[in-house]
Amino acid sequence: MATKKKILIVDDTPLNIKMLNDLLKNEYQISIATNGADALKRANSENRPDLILLDVMMPEMDGYEVCRQLKAKEKLRHIPILFITAKGEVKDETMGLELGAVDYITKPFNPAIVIARVRTHMSLYLHKEHLEELVTQRTEQLRKGYIDTIHRLTLASEYKDEETGAHIKRISYYTKELSAKMGMDNEFCDAIFYASPMHDVGKVSIPDSVLLKQGSLNEAEWKIMKTHAEIGAKILQGSVSPFLQVATEIAGCHHERWDGKGYPKGLKGEEIPLTARIMNIADQYDALRSKRPYKPAFDQQKALSIIIRGDGRTMPEHFDPAVLAAFEKATDIFADIFETHRDDCTVKAGGTFHSASLKLHLPERGSY
Repeated sequence: MATKKKILIVDDTPLNIKMLNDLLKNEYQISIATNGADALKRANSENRPDLILLDVMMPEMDGYEVCRQLKAKEKLRHIPILFITAKGEVKDETMGLELGAVDYITKPFNPAIVIARVRTHMSLYLHKEHLEELVTQRTEQLRKGYIDTIHRLTLASEYKDEETGAHIKRISYYTKELSAKMGMDNEFCDAIFYASPMHDVGKVSIPDSVLLKQGSLNEAEWKIMKTHAEIGAKILQGSVSPFLQVATEIAGCHHERWDGKGYPKGLKGEEIPLTARIMNIADQYDALRSKRPYKPAFDQQKALSIIIRGDGRTMPEHFDPAVLAAFEKATDIFADIFETHRDDCTVKAGGTFHSASLKLHLPERGSY
């Protein structure tokens, strides 16, 4: 047997309460409030009503004020309110509807009208709830689809690089933690977490002779290597997925520098998307901490010294000052992430991705 939907009757007149309760109790679960304060308390309880019948004329707090306060609360504003009143003036009805009520029922009550209007608005409310639930389910399906797309693009990139999936996982955590440290909202942090592994997807276009070369690249090879940023952005651009839109920014701009001396476009300052500015410093840190064919792995102190004070090749002016300041406050977190997700770690199902060996990133010979 289906659970009865809940109606809150708010009225200070016992006769009105009895009449409404008698009309509706067989079809709905009824609760009673005899004043505005009690109505707000009951509406805000765990036994929240699905519809409210609200008297306008009550002492201390009238129905209009109760309606204002209900509509001011995010979790209550969706509850349909039907005013019950002896007032029949157009201005009174207009005021109630402007406050967010869905209908008026005038006194003396016509039983058939009361039942019909309550059923109508309860049905509309339940239909709206059902639609919202379907939208939520569909949104989650799309979200999972976008994440799966990123995962599969990362798998494709695996065959063009010699790095491990641990780097990919670390990058996700670095960028998310740094974003949170900068005060970004959950939506931003979630997007950069899933998008950042796509930063070097353009390397699928780089010849193995260049990408996998041991040692330094010559000028011609370096020119080819640098094309991966623009190619990565082209691969990812045009999607309606918020994750892939962020990934496009990151892929195309994560080698740009705050001082304008990066590539591929030489963007400067806030011309560079914030997501890419965050990615740039995370990528630099992980490259410094990791072993490469052309360099040993640096310890935490040396990596921090190079990023914060510079070593001639990497300099503080390469980074957004706000991002660099947040990074300095998050160095312990970065160290923990690096130690927790070393190269022998795997990415478990249910986590960021599902492959035990996602290989995507090879830092440029021109940086770390």
